[in-house]
Amino acid sequence: MNRLIAIAINHYNDPQIPDLSNCVADVNAVIDILTQKYKFENIELFSSVESTTLTAIYYNLYDQIINAMPDDSLLIYFAGHGEYHPTIGGSYWMCSDSKKNNITSWFNISTLNDFLKVSPAKHIALISDSCFSGAIFETFRGGGFAALDSKVSRQALTSGGIEKVSDGEGQHSQFNLSIQKVLIANIKAMLTFNDFSEQVILDFDAGAIQTPIFGALTGSGHRGGSFSFALQAPSTDVTYQDLQLSLDLPQEVQITSNIKVPFFNQNSRFSNTFINGLIQSLGHSIIKDAREFVQQDLDWAIERSGINGFELTVGYTIKYFDDKLLSIQFSHYSEMGAMHPNYYFYALNFAFSPDRWLALFNILSYEEHLNLKEYLKYLLSTYAEEDAREIVIGCLEEYDCHDLPYTFTETVLTIWFHNCLPHAFKALGEVNIPIKKIDIHAAKLHLG
Repeated sequence: MNRLIAIAINHYNDPQIPDLSNCVADVNAVIDILTQKYKFENIELFSSVESTTLTAIYYNLYDQIINAMPDDSLLIYFAGHGEYHPTIGGSYWMCSDSKKNNITSWFNISTLNDFLKVSPAKHIALISDSCFSGAIFETFRGGGFAALDSKVSRQALTSGGIEKVSDGEGQHSQFNLSIQKVLIANIKAMLTFNDFSEQVILDFDAGAIQTPIFGALTGSGHRGGSFSFALQAPSTDVTYQDLQLSLDLPQEVQITSNIKVPFFNQNSRFSNTFINGLIQSLGHSIIKDAREFVQQDLDWAIERSGINGFELTVGYTIKYFDDKLLSIQFSHYSEMGAMHPNYYFYALNFAFSPDRWLALFNILSYEEHLNLKEYLKYLLSTYAEEDAREIVIGCLEEYDCHDLPYTFTETVLTIWFHNCLPHAFKALGEVNIPIKKIDIHAAKLHLG
């Protein structure tokens, strides 16, 4: 299985470490290309402040690398600040909670080498876009493709040697732009990491202040093989795939989590950067709420989760998708020590050309009913489940109806009241309204 583990850090808590502008955009751009053009079955993205702390990076890399399967090929991509300690001679990544003047808060890349050395994965390749990252390896050696594929490999490509590198003045760093260019231009069915790295270096501006280098990590279990980028069959459709986000709670909290959101590839229909950004923000907000809940009483969470175990699952369903509109429903299940598990539903709806997010009030034409709340009461009096009609209508008095999550298909508009209903009534919180029976702004929604 080809797997991508991506770490992107734009924000640093220590005011002595300047924030970066392009790391998250750089990583998302590479994810876009890799998942659209190449075979990657699993993608994990760590970009929130919580998921890029020293503890989180250490734990997640350890977990992903040590627990890899023997037939796995891992690509690790890091974008963020780096440091070099001249006395020790070590290269480090700066984490979101690192302190400029405290080396114990930096991630030592030699630790990564230790993980690679004992990993059962067949191939592991690292792309590091950070200052001083070149201290990680020795010199490169390689061989023919058949030999490269059959032997274990541990390789790295870095944006520079033992030197500072640029974050870039535009939307992406120069190093990242070279990576994108090579991956996009490639037509080989199997692009070895060796060939890829050489092309990135050849593409890189000879007048730049940094010099990318690549090599085999000979002290980390390298046996002469190579990671390879495998092309997938071309597609003319807009593609998307699962993107895993990390919860990153303290290890003492016994919780099973699976936080999955869609990642849309670049296309001519809409701006995937705009849509992916809002999707990832929603995912990180769910993660933030869970972390804050646990941190309110960490000792209780550790004790309670050790008895019954906690669970947090986030999934999604594409309800409608054509060349003008996109409707996504997100489901959120959590069991974290309460009497009953909790179910929540969220939604994101978009229109294209121009690309925009659609709230409920954007699409419903309610002028004849004075305001949105009165129009919703009118709809609910007809279409809500009879047993829950009164309580659902009552939610509108306590809940901002403009924020109600909704989705649509070609024939049905669904409003999700689960988040504001008592637990006993949550099962009745899905209200389905035929599109043909409601007043829709014709310019907003061409359905039914």
